[in-house]
Amino acid sequence: MKHNRETENLFDCKLIITSKYVEKKKKLYISIYYILVILVIIGLIIVNHYSPTNIFFDKNGGFQWVGITSLVALFTFIYSIYSNNKKNKYEIISKERIRWINEIKQQVAELLTSLNKYYDLVQNCGNRNILESNPQKRQFLKEKYHDEANKLMEDINLKVELLLMSFADNIDNKQIIDSISDASTWVNSFNKYWDWNENAPLHIEFTFDNVPILNLRTVSRDYLIREWHRAQRGE
Repeated sequence: MKHNRETENLFDCKLIITSKYVEKKKKLYISIYYILVILVIIGLIIVNHYSPTNIFFDKNGGFQWVGITSLVALFTFIYSIYSNNKKNKYEIISKERIRWINEIKQQVAELLTSLNKYYDLVQNCGNRNILESNPQKRQFLKEKYHDEANKLMEDINLKVELLLMSFADNIDNKQIIDSISDASTWVNSFNKYWDWNENAPLHIEFTFDNVPILNLRTVSRDYLIREWHRAQRGE
C-alpha cells in the first residue's frame, strides 16, 4: 500500500546576518573637561573687559605668569574633580556589570550547547528513520530518541527561563529576548514530530533547520561585546 506523503516545516525563522547590537563607529565629541575649560576661558574674557590679553598681560604690556598659573591650577582642579567622579562611577558600575556579563555569557553558552545537542539528536533520528522502510521499526526508533529529547527539552526550557529573567523587558533588549524565545519555540515545535505516529496512513516528512541557534549566537555575541565595552567605559 502506497502512503500519501506531505512535507511540513516545523519552525520558520529568518536568519539574522547583522544584529542590532553591532557597535557603530563613535562620533567625535568634546569631553566634559574640555567644555568646562572653554566655559572658564569665556568667563575670564568677559570678566576682563572682553579682552583675552588682559588675562596674560598687564596694562604696560608685561607678561603675567600669575595669569597662566591660575588658569593651569583652575583647569587641574576641575579635571581632578571630573576624573575622581568618573573613576568612582566606573568602579561601581563596571564591577557589577562585568560580573553580570560573565554570568549571562555562561548561561548563553550552556543554552547553545544544549540546543546543538538537541539539533544533532533530531538529525540522527531523522537520518536513521529515512533508512528504515518498516513503519513499526521507525516508530520504535523514534520513541527511543524521544526519551533523550525530552530530557534535553526540560534542560533547555529551564535555561531559557533563567535567561529571560535576566533581561529587562524594554526596546533595547527586544532582539536578544526574541532570539531566546525563538530558540524555546523552535525546540517545543518538535513535539509535533515526536508525537506523530509513523504507522499513520498519511506520511509527513518534517523539515527543520538550526537558524534559531545561529541567530541566538549572533545576537548574544554582539550584545555581550557591546555591554563589555560599556562596562569598560563605566556606563
